[in-house]
Amino acid sequence: MKLLGGFLGGFLFIMPLIGGIAAPASSPKLLAHFVTTDTPEAAEIQRIGEQAINYLANVMIREVTQAMANAGPEAAVDICHLKALTITKGAIAGLPRITAIKRTSLKLRNPANAPDEAELLVLTYIQQQLEDGEPLAGTLIQQIESPPAALEWRVYKPLGVMHKCLVCHGDPAEQSPALRTKLNSLYPTDQAAGYHAGEWRGVIRVTVAAASLKLPAATLPAHR
Repeated sequence: MKLLGGFLGGFLFIMPLIGGIAAPASSPKLLAHFVTTDTPEAAEIQRIGEQAINYLANVMIREVTQAMANAGPEAAVDICHLKALTITKGAIAGLPRITAIKRTSLKLRNPANAPDEAELLVLTYIQQQLEDGEPLAGTLIQQIESPPAALEWRVYKPLGVMHKCLVCHGDPAEQSPALRTKLNSLYPTDQAAGYHAGEWRGVIRVTVAAASLKLPAATLPAHR
């Protein structure tokens, strides 16, 4: 697995992906599908999205590593909590084509990060791949149609759990009372505990300003 580096609700790494396509959403007003990167337009969307994800991961790991070194994991939880409230609401400075960033999972720590319908397609698709023992899908590029809204482009990367994540996402019985108090205070409905290193945690996605050309949907591989 390829380490990208990033503290996104715990130390996380980006898991390498190999091509994969999702199905349309169930809502009659929303159509979400993945496209391949065999056109210049889609390749550019992927490049911009991955650049943003790399940037975010580097910033987060630097800030939280420093907080942990200076004041322990409780301080890192504070930084990650406040950072999440910021990065999910708009563009990144210096990356003008990025209009939104979000981390989400099937096991939420922060209810504010709950997946929307299109994100749930990605999460359930990856979960099914893991259950079927298949290679994880590649960097996923998703187009979303929800008239009358403009066409939306999203780039997704799966997040895995590094060993250092276990300080905040491992066995609660092994966490300090101070850390448990902090987590219980901020996240009373926390589901993101009990992980082991190397497990899939969720996804990070960025929204990239829409390209002018709509690409055809690719075919979804059948699952058992």
